[in-house]
Order: sequence, then C-alpha cells, then structure tokens
Amino acid sequence: MDDNPYSFLISVNNPVPVPSPAPTHLPPGAEMASTIRLSTAGRSEDAPLARIFTPPTTQRWSREKPVPFWIHDGRDDRLLCSVHPAAPDVYDVHAADGAPLARVTRRSGRLLPWPRRVQWTVAPSGPARPVTGRVGTWYSWLLYVATAPAWFLYVLCATVYSFVDGSPDDSTFKSPARTRWRVHGANTALDYRGISRTYRFTAQLLNPRLAYAVAVLHTWERKR
Repeated sequence: MDDNPYSFLISVNNPVPVPSPAPTHLPPGAEMASTIRLSTAGRSEDAPLARIFTPPTTQRWSREKPVPFWIHDGRDDRLLCSVHPAAPDVYDVHAADGAPLARVTRRSGRLLPWPRRVQWTVAPSGPARPVTGRVGTWYSWLLYVATAPAWFLYVLCATVYSFVDGSPDDSTFKSPARTRWRVHGANTALDYRGISRTYRFTAQLLNPRLAYAVAVLHTWERKR
C-alpha cells in the first residue's frame, strides 16, 4: 500500500490448516485464523492485505491463554511480523528477522474508584512516539450510562420474550466501541469504527505492521 490513508477490516475465519510444506517459522499444524482486507475490496477471492497464522486450534488465542501469531503479506506470503505474549495483556511485536518492533499493552477499564476506559498502547522500539487508543469516546460512554435504565429494561424484556418464544437472538446491548489511536500532539493514526467494524489507517503516523498487529489483538479481544 502507498502512504495514502485507507480502511481495512479483519475477518475472523474458521481456521484453515497451512498446506505442507509450511514455512519453517510456523509451528507444526499451524492454521490461518484471520485475514486483513481492504474495506472496499470487491470479491472475497481477491488477495487480502495480510493473512494471520496461529498454532493449532487447541491453542486458539484468548486473553486468558494468548498464543503467538504471525502476520504474512497477502500478495507474496512473506512474513511481515510476529506477535508474542510477554505478560498478561502485554505483547511483543518482532520483525521478520526477529528484531523487536514494539510492545503492545492493554490496560483494563474499571468503574471504581474512578471510571477508566480500556486503553491500548503501542510503544515502538525505535525513536517513534507511542500511540494510545481508548475504547469508546467519552461522549458515547456518557450517553451509554445516561440511557442505561432504558436499555436494561429492553434487554430484560427481549430476554424474557426469547425464552418464551424460543428465539436464540442475541439481546445484549453493546458498549461503545470506537477506538482512536493517537500520537500525542498529532492526528489519529488508527481509527476503529464499531458500526462498520473497519479500521481507518494513516501510514505516516504508524508502521503498517504495528497497525495490523494491534488491530488483530483488538478484534480478537472483542470477539473471543
């Protein structure tokens, strides 16, 4: 991709086994778990921007039991970077040659003793400044809390109706999701929009490999 801003989305697939012979850096039985595609891509069979590989399904990624994953270029299948758990909610990103690129950290949100949103931070290993994103805008959280009695009643009624009707529909009310990763004193480098589930990316402010890595972690954390 060039340096022009573009939007991409992450598809969480049913894992597909890697055909033999697999690249030597992948573990035996590795699977393709997700793809990264332009949000404007026309056909699903078109080459994605990147493919994400993980160990076998029995070791599938979760926040409680994270596993490493590898991001490959979607056109020539070369390794772009790898992401390895370093501690709870801490991940190290390495270049294809093993050199450290950045550390990605997730800080959990909380209500007491004072409200705090979930925060994702990308701290590059070089001179580049950290990029930080907080989940949900402050005004969306304010609206979410202010309307809590109404949507709680809606969810309760919908749950009772589903129980009586036998419908398996999901009646949960989703919390604010929009996340903007910003460099302090600069514009937004990566912008996740919860309704469309796309990431708007500006390459001048963040290495594409790091944008893909944090977007995968952010997406998987919301889906698993």
